[in-house]
Amino acid sequence: MQDERPLREYAALAATFGGALAGFLALAGRRLPERVSLTDTVRIGLASYKIGRLIAKDRVTTFVRAPVTEDLEATEPKPEGAARALGELVTCPYCIGLWVASGLTYSLVLFPRQTRLVTTIFGGQAVADFVNAAFVRAKPES
Repeated sequence: MQDERPLREYAALAATFGGALAGFLALAGRRLPERVSLTDTVRIGLASYKIGRLIAKDRVTTFVRAPVTEDLEATEPKPEGAARALGELVTCPYCIGLWVASGLTYSLVLFPRQTRLVTTIFGGQAVADFVNAAFVRAKPES
């Protein structure tokens, strides 16, 4: 049945996420910081927003979504099984954003300088997106 949710596949994705988190915590050990700064949190948040939108919505990343979607724009997940669960994950910027934020946070612990540079690039583009959207809304219609 196409209307049934792929609960086993959702559970597998959740277990993969949890396993990656547990593995990271074990790997990082003493490298874990006492706290993460507000600036790093904001930078990761903005970068996660931008990368999540890039993966889930942009044309240039259609190739990422295509194997688990049905339409040419790669926006509609396949109807069942693992392909549906993965399709729902990669076509939802909020859903994939959690995975992106986690990866960036792990990276911040292991490679702080490189991660700050990458999150600055994507965070800067996220700010530019907001400014562009505000400009379009504020611009009088012609």
